[in-house]
Amino acid sequence: MPLSFSRRNLPASFIPDPAHAMRLIQHPGFRTHLGRPLLLIVLAASLTGVEARAQADIARHLQAIKQLTDEALTASRAAAQAGSVAEVKQQADKVFTAVWGVPSGLAEEDTYGAEKAHGWKTRWQSDTDDFELETPEKFGVEPPDITDPALLGIEGRGLYVRKQLWAMAEADAGNAHYNHTIASLSNVIGWMRMGYAESRGGMPRVDLTYQWDAPSAFWLSTADTGWLYEVYAQALNILKTNYAGDLAAARQHAADMTRLIEKALNGEDANGNGSVEPAMMEGGLNTALQHARLAGIALP
Repeated sequence: MPLSFSRRNLPASFIPDPAHAMRLIQHPGFRTHLGRPLLLIVLAASLTGVEARAQADIARHLQAIKQLTDEALTASRAAAQAGSVAEVKQQADKVFTAVWGVPSGLAEEDTYGAEKAHGWKTRWQSDTDDFELETPEKFGVEPPDITDPALLGIEGRGLYVRKQLWAMAEADAGNAHYNHTIASLSNVIGWMRMGYAESRGGMPRVDLTYQWDAPSAFWLSTADTGWLYEVYAQALNILKTNYAGDLAAARQHAADMTRLIEKALNGEDANGNGSVEPAMMEGGLNTALQHARLAGIALP
């Protein structure tokens, strides 16, 4: 299957090195009839190497996402058993940090954090692939502060990995496990993607309309915007609530947060058939990891 590369659609790590291709084209052997098949063989080998690097990159981030989610679950369970309201809030801030990559700024007084940064440009975890190079200058906005997905939390890393998986699924359409991984991961991080409003001159926008034909149950669920945002919201609610010393209420809210993290990990049986499937509204992070392995991505 021929590959079609687009810098808007594919992450940079998946695009062959143009300089390397140019050196091959300039090689004298390329000008001969026999040299052209040789070039195609070399390019095919180069693409195989690119795919291997992309898979390794996906594996690295998926492992980090699993570790961060496990850390969030541990912190949430500790909050549900905490000995003081202050400790509940400290553990909730650990959950918030795992999800978002930065603290909330609410666990300690006079601390600036993510909760005090407003607007879609700060709420949407992005890297440079979400913005075309001319976007900041064209619309008078600042480029993303963070361009390395390794500096993001579960949400940002998940969005980055999904873009990689989209590229892999397009290149290997016969491997259904890529799409199973994407569906399960999307239930966790939300099905939103960064799109472009052509009617507004190509302005970047967060887009969910590409799933317009999804069943009504999807739009009534919380999988559309992602189970992880339920965790985010619950952590934020705990941090903002004045419990007035009511430790039992704070612990109960932490226990509710624990159940939300467990759903993000394990998924849920939305159709009641007795199993959690790698599909919209069902698969969670563990299902995504399972099918990533089946797709050929080297994970422990």
